[in-house]
Amino acid sequence: MNYLESFKISWREIYINKMRAFLTMLGIIIGVFSIVTLVSSVTGTKLMVENEFKSIGSNVYVITPGNNEEMRGSPGSFTINRFKMRHVELIKSRSSYGIEVCPAFILMGTVVKYKNETRNTTTISGVMANFPEVRNWKIAEGTFFKDSDVQVARRVCVVGDTIVKDLYGGVNPIGKDITINGKRFKIIGITEKKGSTFAKDLDDTIFMPITTAWEVFGVEMIHSILVKVPNPKDVNLSVEETKRILARELDKDDFSANSMTEFLGMFNEFTNVLSVVMGCVAGISLFVGGIGIMNIMLVTVRERTREIGIRKAVGATFKDIMIQFLIQSTVIAVSGGLIGIMLAIFVIKVVSPYVPFPLKASFTSIVVAFLFATFTGIFFGTYPAVKAAKVDPIVALRYE
Repeated sequence: MNYLESFKISWREIYINKMRAFLTMLGIIIGVFSIVTLVSSVTGTKLMVENEFKSIGSNVYVITPGNNEEMRGSPGSFTINRFKMRHVELIKSRSSYGIEVCPAFILMGTVVKYKNETRNTTTISGVMANFPEVRNWKIAEGTFFKDSDVQVARRVCVVGDTIVKDLYGGVNPIGKDITINGKRFKIIGITEKKGSTFAKDLDDTIFMPITTAWEVFGVEMIHSILVKVPNPKDVNLSVEETKRILARELDKDDFSANSMTEFLGMFNEFTNVLSVVMGCVAGISLFVGGIGIMNIMLVTVRERTREIGIRKAVGATFKDIMIQFLIQSTVIAVSGGLIGIMLAIFVIKVVSPYVPFPLKASFTSIVVAFLFATFTGIFFGTYPAVKAAKVDPIVALRYE
């Protein structure tokens, strides 16, 4: 018997029992669908985060309250923020690497108004005048506030594109007023468009002098300190130096200093663990699908026992029977794999415009999923195929 004939017989059996074949394929379809969508999602998320970190710069690191390497206390406990402006000045004055330092005071969900329009803005940041240079956040129109504005706590601000669209109908708001926490501010600039990260709209933001933010909100606090090192090669050295400087004023549990590379490494560790967990889920689906294939092939062998006897009686060999049933199990698995791949591609195309990260079915994930489906069909179809090939033709001919 040639392979083409075995393939035709397999398709005929699948066509005759369409519903049974589809239910058998279901585990393979789900497993392959999970593999393709998982790889696409993780890859898209990694690309988005890497691009975000690149936009910040490899020569920037962040100092935050609490020690993220030696966190203490029960889950959910809060770190006491001990940062003061003198710590910022200390870091800059004692640095050996000519760093630029920018403290930040951040509030979320504050009400902002313009005439009769009102909305809750995502982020309000009180920063220093050097924020655009340190954070690599350019100004699209107008200008950023100056050191003199910070010194006198002037009520001026720079807004993101989302604020312009929602409060001003897309009309240039520079020179116009905006009310923040009941206080009137003058808009002097608009930031460049940044888009979204993890469903957070980076353009739904307002920047103001940190001293003004302290005055308006009645809290003198620093939530993070951005540090920019002129030479990217000196980042790690600068991080260690900053830790030593702060250790003279604060306990080791009071602060953390991490470069963008370290943050990216932490994120990659998280996504790797997530990939393993999701991969196990997809693997379980394929395993269940494989068990389904084995089960239905054993049923098929029993149903076709008499046919096997006739084929052996007219000269079919052990190899012929085995290949026939092995091809059938592989065809079922591969068909399920192809359906799963097509379903995943369809879902990705439909969903991609609505997710905050680039989502595209990668060629690698499709090939890997297809190979897994094929291997599943061969592996779980081998036992039924061998069992069919070992059937005694005399016993098979008497089988009813």
